[in-house]
Amino acid sequence: MTDEEYLANELKKYRNICFYPSSGNDLSSLNYFASGRKPREERIICAESGSTRNPDPVCDSEDIDLFLHADVNFYQEFAAGKDLEPEDCGMYGSFEVLSFRELPKISSPNQIYDNYEFSGQVFEYKLRLWGSEKIRTLIYCLCENEFMVARILLPNDVKVSAIWSKNWAGGYTHGTWLANILDRLQTKKVFTDWLCVPGQRGEPRNLKVADKYPELMVPAKVGLVRNNDNHWIDEGANGWVEEFTVQKL
Repeated sequence: MTDEEYLANELKKYRNICFYPSSGNDLSSLNYFASGRKPREERIICAESGSTRNPDPVCDSEDIDLFLHADVNFYQEFAAGKDLEPEDCGMYGSFEVLSFRELPKISSPNQIYDNYEFSGQVFEYKLRLWGSEKIRTLIYCLCENEFMVARILLPNDVKVSAIWSKNWAGGYTHGTWLANILDRLQTKKVFTDWLCVPGQRGEPRNLKVADKYPELMVPAKVGLVRNNDNHWIDEGANGWVEEFTVQKL
């Protein structure tokens, strides 16, 4: 079994996965879902008042049990194990690390970005969030987003219920290519700012993605429809994170 297959088998243990590409050290996706999907300002008010427990967590068919994060950096933060500092990561509610382990390292995963000594390392956290009895898992993989999708998720038929993206401003790549593969991941919801919504004026062409990962640059078969009933989810450097439903074109 390859290290890529090992990781894919670990991911398949979970019912609902939320994938956060270019996550950096941000844990806002965990904060939102574990709080019972409270709006950002309500989460902050709870933190300021000391009410950082969620007595009535949302446990429906769309509740997230695995948060999968990918980024080419932030090794030191997520190698910290039980010393991880949630306050530095956008986590307002109560946060308890129940266990921490390293999964097998993936060799030289990056094809667009440089590979470093820590590239391909994978960390798994078991967490108790907002005082809930539900144990949630965070898996943080030090790799480029395109590798995670093209080499781990798609070829191993790993389903991703939701995608969370904030502040993916690019560099070499831009998040608009995500719309091309949502049908194959069987994604139902996307929580993002405008940077990952295709069709915007001046949409980048993602030439490096097309060169190294052509399977990600196929024509999109689905579109993103904004949910106008859900607002103020989270705020980043490029505006508010909004909820979109994935619908066939």
